[in-house]
Amino acid sequence: MRAVRAFDLGGKKSFSISYMGRDRQGQDTWFPLLSDGDLGAAFTGASCPHLQLRVDIRTAEDSPLLEDWDIISPKDVVGSEPLPGERRSLAAAALPLTQAILSQVGRTLWRVQQALSWTGGEETPAPAPPLNEAEFHALLSPDGRLARPEDLRLRVYHGGVEPSLRKVVWRHLLNVYPVGLTAPQRLAYVRRKAREYEVLKQAAPGRAPGPEDAAFVRAAVAKDVARTDRAQPYYAGPDDGPRLRALEDLLVTYALAHPRVSYCQGMSDLASPLLAVLDDEAQAYVCFCGLMKRLEGNFLPDGRALGLKFAHLRLLLRRLDPPFHAYLAARGADDLFFCYRWLLLELKREFAFEDALRVLEVLWSSLPPDPPEKEELGRGNPFLLFVCVAMLLEQRECLLRRDLDYDDVAVHFDRLVRRHSLTRVLPRARALFADYLRSEVWDSEEVDEAAAESPQPS
Repeated sequence: MRAVRAFDLGGKKSFSISYMGRDRQGQDTWFPLLSDGDLGAAFTGASCPHLQLRVDIRTAEDSPLLEDWDIISPKDVVGSEPLPGERRSLAAAALPLTQAILSQVGRTLWRVQQALSWTGGEETPAPAPPLNEAEFHALLSPDGRLARPEDLRLRVYHGGVEPSLRKVVWRHLLNVYPVGLTAPQRLAYVRRKAREYEVLKQAAPGRAPGPEDAAFVRAAVAKDVARTDRAQPYYAGPDDGPRLRALEDLLVTYALAHPRVSYCQGMSDLASPLLAVLDDEAQAYVCFCGLMKRLEGNFLPDGRALGLKFAHLRLLLRRLDPPFHAYLAARGADDLFFCYRWLLLELKREFAFEDALRVLEVLWSSLPPDPPEKEELGRGNPFLLFVCVAMLLEQRECLLRRDLDYDDVAVHFDRLVRRHSLTRVLPRARALFADYLRSEVWDSEEVDEAAAESPQPS
């Protein structure tokens, strides 16, 4: 189907193909040839009577991650081969999920328990209303410092944030600010970052190896931006509207300023909510950098970050619902690669836009506050896996009843894009997560008791 697969490159490109066409200003430029749709556009929109193609050889380090969403077969996913640690885990079917997952994310889960203020003896709290302005101000000191960052995250985790307050709270959730800033200091910090962004934006094209490379990045970004969240009023209007241009400039600046990551399909989906909420290009860029500091591994060509997330998701589903896991395994669907987009974009496309904003802020709030020194920002997201499992379990009975094969399972979930139920999925995910944390506390207490009762060496 895709040019990448036609050459059996396993989801990586050792070269890129582009075609000559005309941009919105009628100027000749090179556009990336990534799909069958691009090929049709290349023939119909060629700038000359004949089609002009260009092949650029790329090193393995520069090869981008697979750039499409219809993940049907395991071979479509970069890094789909089990990691060495996963091979050992899968070979030992009796190995507890505790050992398999906590060997990688134990420290994160311990910090999550602290951040969510869960003591082990409480029932899962009922969903709360969104955080309002009065509650937020109660978390601040008299000079405007965020005095109780853990309480802020706990409150957002259970109820989200009122829409009018998001542009303030999201910057805290994404660890944009250094720790301990007063309200005036935060304002000065944001203004300074805005000035730095404008300088970077002007200088970024000069960072590219050549003008053609910068044009290639911009063409790839423009292609995705033109179809990102266009049904939302914020992005309504012509393709060259100011908000779409701001989203494009934000992503191009990031790609050129971060050549190791550059731009990959899907980044526009992560940046779009930030711009729509903050309504400021520079501030959205700073938040996007904060988000990408944690998620850049999702877009690296080695696929290891996503490979590890898939391994954890498989193990988690096997622990929480062995019969359903066995059902999927019998159909070769236990690799869960049809969840690729879920993990890559942290579920941004799986819910209606306004619901997706709530899911994103709850996911961010589930991470412990980790204000960075300088530009070091957040990491990891174990609660994401529990939301994914909740989404799978919501469809469990339907899948069992219809007895679908692998391809039909993938198509079933693909048809649920932007249609998953926020009111059903999030409470279920919170309950699963609370049960898991509770079991971890009990398991650790049993281990401690056993160790205390064991004879001590003399």
